[in-house]
Amino acid sequence: MHRLGLNTRVDNHSVIVEIEGDLDIATAGDLQEHVLSAVEEHGPWLILDLTGLDFMDSSGLNVVINIYRSVKERGGSLALAAPNERVTKVVRLVGLHRQVAVHRTVPAAINAMEALEAQQEVG
Repeated sequence: MHRLGLNTRVDNHSVIVEIEGDLDIATAGDLQEHVLSAVEEHGPWLILDLTGLDFMDSSGLNVVINIYRSVKERGGSLALAAPNERVTKVVRLVGLHRQVAVHRTVPAAINAMEALEAQQEVG
């Protein structure tokens, strides 16, 4: 049985969840549970660090969409950072990149999230 490696850290107000391994039907529930707990504890400004994500299937995509809806309901935002080529293709194929920002690096995602949060506070 494959386990998904999950690690959470907070940078300023951004909650960064590092994902390692395969995000599929066997591990999607683990991600959803972990992320919702992290958002509950640290806030809804969420970055999924996909640097270590090797594979994502449709059940993984569904969880990412559910997570997106959840953080939006809480007044926050979701960004994806550093997806590999295969994961990027899946994200683009379903048009998720139109709803969720995708950044090449984690620092770029953090900077964009901080700017978005500041913009929301002002306006």
